Amino acid sequence: MKKKLILILSLMLLFCLSACSTEDEKNFEYDKSTMIDMTKSIVTTYKDMSGSRADYLLSDGENYEKTAIAGFQQAQTTDKVGSFVGFDTSEDAVTFENGTKGKVLCSIIVKFKERDVRFSVSYSENKLFKARYDEEYSSMEYYASMYGYESPDDFVQKEEALSAYGYRTDSAEHFITDLLMMSQTEPVLPYTPLECEVSTVYSKSELLVNGAKNMGVGMGVVFIVLIFIACIIYLLRFVPKLLGKEAKKPKPAAVKVPTAPKADQNKEAAPSATPAMAAAPVPNVEQGEEVTDGELIAVITAALHAYLSENASAGSEIAHPPAYTASNDKLVVRSIRRVS
Repeated sequence: MKKKLILILSLMLLFCLSACSTEDEKNFEYDKSTMIDMTKSIVTTYKDMSGSRADYLLSDGENYEKTAIAGFQQAQTTDKVGSFVGFDTSEDAVTFENGTKGKVLCSIIVKFKERDVRFSVSYSENKLFKARYDEEYSSMEYYASMYGYESPDDFVQKEEALSAYGYRTDSAEHFITDLLMMSQTEPVLPYTPLECEVSTVYSKSELLVNGAKNMGVGMGVVFIVLIFIACIIYLLRFVPKLLGKEAKKPKPAAVKVPTAPKADQNKEAAPSATPAMAAAPVPNVEQGEEVTDGELIAVITAALHAYLSENASAGSEIAHPPAYTASNDKLVVRSIRRVS
């Protein structure tokens, strides 16, 4: 039991240590104040740039110059941020975070008259600066020992002659950094700016309103497209008529009218029809001709009546045959209907 408890505690401690090391780990070592000053310098240089100089940098300048100029121009034309006021010096206004491929992203809040802007710059480590810094720091150590100072920091802080240069004298690191960055012959930056991003800061209420507007526009476009598609589907039924290819309705099948059986030529001819048949004339329907329901019923009734009358009166002379004669096979027609 004790072994299991010790194992669980060891794993928990390992996870906690790994999480802390991941959180504090940086892509490269950097000085926050120096990076902030570099970011402010970029803002001051490119926030109001226009004319031929801006056109030249937008076409042939570095990537961070192009993105900075284009971002501030868009903020002025689209978001109407107004004139420059200053920088936000609060702790929440400045953030540092690791980027991809060993980069560090520094973001600051820039205050304009109408609306604030968050300006972010992606930096990478400048290895040339690091080499030059090591050289200058070695020289600083030599001069500090020569003038009797304990360390380069003590030399920078107490040597009055160094304050005349206008560099920071709170530490040897800041002094050397300013010395390399502001060199008149060959300035070297500690971090290389790669890309800039200018984003306007909106309040939560403004974000909600803009989101509702975008959602309404999106839903409206979707419904309009659906209605348009429904109209197209409805109009497709008229295409055959417009093209003159309307489908023809199928004609009803032709009905062959049965003919009465012929009497034997040797026997005496019997009357072909009774007075009742004469009273109801049979319609003249040729074979293969289309007939209506009434005509078809009349033809079938006449044919049956003639056939039954012939069988009943064969071999006898009937002057006045009855309207109805019973058949030998007791066939009775009660109704006639079409079989579809």
